[in-house]
Amino acid sequence: MTPMVEARERPLSLSYRRPADTVERAVLEEALDELRLQPQADLAEVGSGIGLGLLSLIFIGPLVLLAAWGLQFATGLSFGTDRTWTIAALLWLAVWGGAGVVRVVAKRARMTAAKRALAADIASEEVVEESWRFVEAIGYQEAEKLPLLYVLHADNGGAVAFEETKLIGRERVPGEAVFSAAPSDAVLVRGAKSGLLVSENYSGPPLPILEIHQLTLPREERPAHGTPLDRPWGAVSPWLTGKGRPSS
Repeated sequence: MTPMVEARERPLSLSYRRPADTVERAVLEEALDELRLQPQADLAEVGSGIGLGLLSLIFIGPLVLLAAWGLQFATGLSFGTDRTWTIAALLWLAVWGGAGVVRVVAKRARMTAAKRALAADIASEEVVEESWRFVEAIGYQEAEKLPLLYVLHADNGGAVAFEETKLIGRERVPGEAVFSAAPSDAVLVRGAKSGLLVSENYSGPPLPILEIHQLTLPREERPAHGTPLDRPWGAVSPWLTGKGRPSS
């Protein structure tokens, strides 16, 4: 007796490497050329940290001095000389400036890694072409404000994030009726090492937006346009809405 085998439709979402064409290589080279060190921006970052430290010192310093004077008057204990307080103030500013330096170092490290990845893509002359078939769409917006961030569920179980403004090529007009721009099919081409989105093409009817949730994930942690998410579909919504993150 022949055993019964469940027949399943093969997912249409897949990816493969292929040689990059002239236009795609030009996009990668342009992206690499744009990753230049900006000393003025770095100095501004450090200066901003020192400025914030100085501002906090102006508001907090008098309160600290007043509290120290009150304790000294009440207890007779000395809380340091003028020189001690000056050194403390300078250390306070140094900490704020140091925080700016840390941010600059982290930014330069990310830039260096991105440059190496782009250089590797250009040297290999290869890109990754991804064909996606999406089956459902969820929208996320910040404090009920448009535009939306779409997260689309693919037929192979994956999920990809898309920014609405980049899908429709413009900002929504205030009072404009909400409509779905979530594509049902997409072909995305990206650098094999860098992951840089080189080109994007969409087809098929737009998917209906099943739900719209509030987006609470900090802006710097949100997925970029066209980024596949490295988490299961069921974990995407708690991650973006903050319901799965411990409260601070």
